[in-house]
Amino acid sequence: MLDIIKKSIYLGLGAATVTKEKIESLVDELVEKGQLAKDDKPKAVQDILDKIEKEEKEIKIKIDDTVTETMNKIGIVAKSDYDTLLKRVEELEKGTTNK
Repeated sequence: MLDIIKKSIYLGLGAATVTKEKIESLVDELVEKGQLAKDDKPKAVQDILDKIEKEEKEIKIKIDDTVTETMNKIGIVAKSDYDTLLKRVEELEKGTTNK
């Protein structure tokens, strides 16, 4: 369930992010208008891409934290915790049936 929630949110993020081609197009407009030197174009594009990537990572971390916090508040157990407990129960059951 947690993965589905995260993937849904990340899908929305992916749709909202700007493509490199779109950024290059916008920077080209700045060059044409004389607001940016042509030599500065590659650096400007890379700076924008780096900022988008950084912000996307920060948003994903916040989403993960929020989803985990919400799951804990409403009492949903994470699959990894469930699997760990299931394994322990199975090991305990093996120990009692062998005696």
